[in-house]
Amino acid sequence: MWSWAGVVAAGILNGSFAVPLKTARVWTFNHIWMVHSLLAMALLPWTFALLMVPRWSGILGAVPVRGWLGLIGWGLLFGVGSLLYGVAVDLLGIALGFAIQLGLSIVLGALLPLIWAGAFRLRTYADACLVTGLAVMVAGVLLCAQAGGSKSSTPGARGGRFRKGLIVALVGGILAPSLNFGIQYGTALLATAGGVNAGAGFPVSIYLAWAVFLSTAAVLQAGICGWRVVRARQTDAFRQPGAGRDALGVLLMSSLWITSVFLYGRSAFHLGPWGNSFGWPIFIALIIMASNAWGVVLGEWKAVPKAAFYRMLAGCGVLVLGAFLIGQGNQG
Repeated sequence: MWSWAGVVAAGILNGSFAVPLKTARVWTFNHIWMVHSLLAMALLPWTFALLMVPRWSGILGAVPVRGWLGLIGWGLLFGVGSLLYGVAVDLLGIALGFAIQLGLSIVLGALLPLIWAGAFRLRTYADACLVTGLAVMVAGVLLCAQAGGSKSSTPGARGGRFRKGLIVALVGGILAPSLNFGIQYGTALLATAGGVNAGAGFPVSIYLAWAVFLSTAAVLQAGICGWRVVRARQTDAFRQPGAGRDALGVLLMSSLWITSVFLYGRSAFHLGPWGNSFGWPIFIALIIMASNAWGVVLGEWKAVPKAAFYRMLAGCGVLVLGAFLIGQGNQG
């Protein structure tokens, strides 16, 4: 029960982390995302890992270089997937870009680990519940995406822009669950090196693997956003009046994000061998529901037709139903 509560809390935190963006006055997206990447994916994870993990240097040396390179590879995929998410939404609009990427993320993030491990055969009641729950969740994502599209002033793409956006969205959706896969791979990597002992509770050494994984994505994302800032000659925004206020907002934003990721990873670990498969779709569903709830609180739905608002509520209800079905599958 507490593990599921942790997944729920992680999803709510992750769905709330972007709220401080609403208060930015001086910094643009590239400024914010560069600093956020360095804080949330590099500085904070490494600080936490070095404070919490005893004899961390010995653990780093105990893991084969090939293992660390594999984890770094997952980090690069996660960084690319994060960047493609924004590009797809820009090309296709919120409704389609959001639906394709999160729909793929839910399905692939849950099923691929089970398929790779040979634990999914679609012959049991549990497997049927999982597949049905995932299908219901995708329907909920579609409803929420259609409702969200009514808030956007970005029209849907046409022609070549549509084809380009569709390719980007598909690739981004395939890479989206790399956050889940990277967390899983890092846990398994520490287990093979003797850093995870069965039955000994949560091994804090896993934080070290997660720090390596996330900081790889941080270097990629911060590098690209920093290059955009320099190219646009916007570096003076870091010194303008109000920049300190924006920096505090990004610090809060980064703290919420990394807390949600570590809480999700720890809770999924306690759910058992397939915790990431069953926890991931719940995590994503809670992110969608929390972000929509914040949209209501911040007044983003006031100017939207009531039909779209009710569609969003229906989509959230469908996500809850899908989460229930997935929970039934996990019990099996």
